[in-house]
Amino acid sequence: MNNFSTDEEKYFAASILDHLIYRSKEQTIALIDQLFHRIIPDLTRLDPSPIGRIETCLPDLQNDLSDPGIRLVAAVKQKDPTTTSAPEISRFMKRHLSISESWIAKPWEIPSLIDKGIRVFIFIDDFLGTGEQFIELLDEENIDKELIERAYFVYTPLVAHEVGINNIKAKRPALRIKSVEFLGPEFGVFHPQSRCFADGINTPEAARDFYYELLSTRRIIITGLNRLGFGQLELAYAFEHATPDNCLPILWWPHSSAWTPLFDR
Repeated sequence: MNNFSTDEEKYFAASILDHLIYRSKEQTIALIDQLFHRIIPDLTRLDPSPIGRIETCLPDLQNDLSDPGIRLVAAVKQKDPTTTSAPEISRFMKRHLSISESWIAKPWEIPSLIDKGIRVFIFIDDFLGTGEQFIELLDEENIDKELIERAYFVYTPLVAHEVGINNIKAKRPALRIKSVEFLGPEFGVFHPQSRCFADGINTPEAARDFYYELLSTRRIIITGLNRLGFGQLELAYAFEHATPDNCLPILWWPHSSAWTPLFDR
């Protein structure tokens, strides 16, 4: 609260908090439950995999008795630190859903797994923003269009933004993308259709200008379009374990002595 002093600043802060979507650890686990109990089964009902419809894959992934023919793949590059969010989602799955470590693979293991007969690969992640990071992963790990066409690939972030879905579809059209939650452009804080400042007095444009001034006075030094978060998505969305950099930097920016962020990045 000490970040804000004037009545206008406090009103701005309250509006952002009202617009904020926050997912606790328990809610994140609930999203994972929905992914396995509804999203994946519904996908394979309409678009059967090489091993058929997957009504429920959890029992098969929870034991080591026989190979289920499926691999969950953490959306990480070899050079990524272990603190990235995809491994955290893997830990949630292992700890709370009792999924066996045997059926969780790394992206760079996919070619050899295909050679061994595995035909279903489900990339797991918490958040899809612009899609640039995931496209970099596919490029760096040589998961090209030809490889994707050799098997049944699905990218299943818990939350996905429309921009990221469109970007990935343009680069890897054969890759299936399914998420539990979907964010359209109207989830942007300053989008014309946003309800964040729909109070009959302020406008999204005026609120954005106020925000830029706040960044300046609090010495949050960000230039250009990234003032609105990476990819200019201007979101207010956070998990307990991480905050996407597509969100407004005032929520997570740690580099100013005049500012205390609400969340860790």
